[in-house]
Amino acid sequence: MVDSGGLWTPPEDELGEALQTAQVLIEEGRADEAGPYQQRVIELARVRAEESPNHYEAKHLMAATQYELAGSLNASGRHEEALAALHEAQLGYTELSDAGVLDATSVLADVRARRAMTQAHRGRGATAVLEMDGAVISYGQLVSGEDGLRHQPDFARVLAMNALILRRYGDPALAVASADAATQLFLQLADQINESPQSLSYARYLCTATAVSADVHAAEGRLDLALEADEIGLTTADTLADSDSATDMRTLVAALTRKGKHLGIVGRIMEGETCLRTAFDTDAETAHRVTEELERGLPLTLVTALENAEIKLGPYEQYFRLLALAEPAPGMTLATVSGRTDPESAAVRATELAELVPQLLVKDVDTALTLGVEAHYLFAISSERDSQRMRYETGTYAPIWAKLLRDISDAYYQSGRLELALDLAGWCAEVATALIPFADEQPEMKDLAADCYRHHGDLLAATGDLTASQHAHEAAQQLLTGPERRIGG
Repeated sequence: MVDSGGLWTPPEDELGEALQTAQVLIEEGRADEAGPYQQRVIELARVRAEESPNHYEAKHLMAATQYELAGSLNASGRHEEALAALHEAQLGYTELSDAGVLDATSVLADVRARRAMTQAHRGRGATAVLEMDGAVISYGQLVSGEDGLRHQPDFARVLAMNALILRRYGDPALAVASADAATQLFLQLADQINESPQSLSYARYLCTATAVSADVHAAEGRLDLALEADEIGLTTADTLADSDSATDMRTLVAALTRKGKHLGIVGRIMEGETCLRTAFDTDAETAHRVTEELERGLPLTLVTALENAEIKLGPYEQYFRLLALAEPAPGMTLATVSGRTDPESAAVRATELAELVPQLLVKDVDTALTLGVEAHYLFAISSERDSQRMRYETGTYAPIWAKLLRDISDAYYQSGRLELALDLAGWCAEVATALIPFADEQPEMKDLAADCYRHHGDLLAATGDLTASQHAHEAAQQLLTGPERRIGG
């Protein structure tokens, strides 16, 4: 829901009615129906802000509603429009922060978290992991501050979102750590959350967290923990289903399906079949989807990938240094990639991971891609945190990063995962830009940067974006040949 932070009070007119209707629909789990009302709120608030440039209440309402609109657009499958709405929300909150009328730390973290979920919906999983990593870190700092208690429910919410994205695109060991932390925090805050006007929304995120916990614990053979998470999730989902929301009913069916499968594994056959029968009778499509998801299994963990690499390649010198990434860095909790190590060491460990990828792409593609993506995450975190190595040793680390991205992007493309391949190709083109200052003195840098641009262009063409593809290929050609020379110029 839109939180004014005490900056404004909903007016008693058309704007207020539209705002109230949108908020009720969101709380009822019908976000896909809220969009038109949110658009009207934005239109009316924009008129008031234009009439009075210092009307910060209207500007805050616009930013907050753009954020909520993004959620409604996502629920309707309109993810590109959702990203545009989030961009407007970020601009609005930043303006309010710069004007000194609002501490925007938490809301900007929320924007980043919702942008991560939007990117995940688009299949841009690598970007989603890194966006959510930043949101978790921001909330972690908030809950450690003077007003930390107020932010704890939203920290749990963001941890649940982080768990979902890591389950799909990252290390399942990180995903379950984030999910378990979210579940524990939600349960600790139950009384506070139940009194909140956003209680139903928090309950939905609790179901998200317990689903990830159950999936990972079961896959790793920890069936007692999986069934414990199942029970929490099912109890919560059963309560939510009273809302008459189709989304909440699907959550209940998913919880029944998970629990039924896990009961069967531990030998409680009759109980499991009862859960599954109820699930399939209620919503066979959702039950089939969850069943297929469970049968597909999880991505490799970092530890498993490192062990696989040792089997395929033989003992390698950096094995134990890389294995240490599976334990949290000092002062960190290992629920995010950035919790693996400090920003300075991240570039070094990423380089060591990247060294393993070319050989593994020939011998074990899944292991190569797991280690390659983990290397990319560490490079990106080191860069975002503005480490000394990434700032002053760009000529050393950027070429390794760029080549890694090109290689794993191509491997994902060859395996049929076009959206993730395109996501990594976009990162590849961005990193290639950092190579250009070295291009005149080091021709290999120029060739690598051009290759990155061409690769990005090829994948853009594969998705049908021919205009952007042409621009990427033109950038590659211009880099290789230099600016066009004119006679008499």
